[in-house]
Amino acid sequence: MPQSGGHIRSLYVHFPFCEAKCHYCDFYSIGVERTQAGDADQFEAALHREASLTTDQLAPELDTIFFGGGTPSMTPVESMKRALAPLRLQERVTEKTEWTMEANPSSVSLESLRQYREFGVNRISMGVQALRPDLLVNLGRVHSREAAFRALDAIFEAGFTNASVDLLCGVPGQTERDIEDAMTLLTNYPITHLSCYLLTLHKTHRMYGDLPDEDVQLSHLLLIDRFMKSKGFEHYEISNFARPGRRAQHNLKYWTGASYLGLGPSAHSFDQKALKRWKNVSSLHLYGSRLNEGTSIVEWTEELNADQQHLEKWMLALRLDEGFPRSWLETNAQKARAETLICEAFLESHPTKDQYLRLTPKGFALSDQVISTLS
Repeated sequence: MPQSGGHIRSLYVHFPFCEAKCHYCDFYSIGVERTQAGDADQFEAALHREASLTTDQLAPELDTIFFGGGTPSMTPVESMKRALAPLRLQERVTEKTEWTMEANPSSVSLESLRQYREFGVNRISMGVQALRPDLLVNLGRVHSREAAFRALDAIFEAGFTNASVDLLCGVPGQTERDIEDAMTLLTNYPITHLSCYLLTLHKTHRMYGDLPDEDVQLSHLLLIDRFMKSKGFEHYEISNFARPGRRAQHNLKYWTGASYLGLGPSAHSFDQKALKRWKNVSSLHLYGSRLNEGTSIVEWTEELNADQQHLEKWMLALRLDEGFPRSWLETNAQKARAETLICEAFLESHPTKDQYLRLTPKGFALSDQVISTLS
């Protein structure tokens, strides 16, 4: 086991490459059409250097590892092993470590999935997004409906027992029947987790004017809540549903304010002890050249002040079904606003935690408004 003096127990690694850049995606990624010769080698070498510089920040044992992107499943496992060798992950992983890798249906095979599992990955998070062919085309997805099913078959044949899928709702032209059909087909597989995100676009986006109105968006979100609960899933976070005992442990680290180390271009990190957050540069070439030159790859750093800590306390607590204690309502104005939110069915008493309040499904759907009202 590494004799590291670090205390951070969660690791995120950002793999920037994608088969194609989805037009609605705000994460830093590079589509194949923009990838240049040598980019993959440059990334591997740069990630190796960053891993060497940061390994001492990690604790001897890790609770969670998350490979995100981009599309990590486009990177061969041998390249991952070489790039991350300085972290000595195999020595930090325990039988309790949750190790997630994001994947797209068209970028995995039975053989590659078996290799990732042998490496240590024990949870797959796959971006399906939709199952109606024309919706997939409009979203710019490169996989087909059939490819999504083949990928799910391969995930479980490879021996994974913990798998999550992503869906989008509020997509132009999407109906409630589309969403229900997709959830029915996906929950016929032994998936343990589903994330469903509302499609959000910038006002300048070409599809922005086609987005459904707020009432339709709300009906989509409430339908998903009802359906997934009927299948035995817990609606434990605004956009996330899990079978009992299968909540996304890595994301829970974010939502409970725990420390995490992010490696790769555009990756974020947070040190809970120092109340410090920082972000790497969002450019593969700048990331690589700075590491090669021995200069900082950090784009910005912030130390949370009291006001930020107060706001984040509310934002994080209201994301989760655990809710918050009534004692947080310190002023008469806050108490009055909370009672109004209860009357309007945005808040409810927690069913098992005395003196706690939590968001209702309607409150989850309109969480931004609730947070601004209470905090």
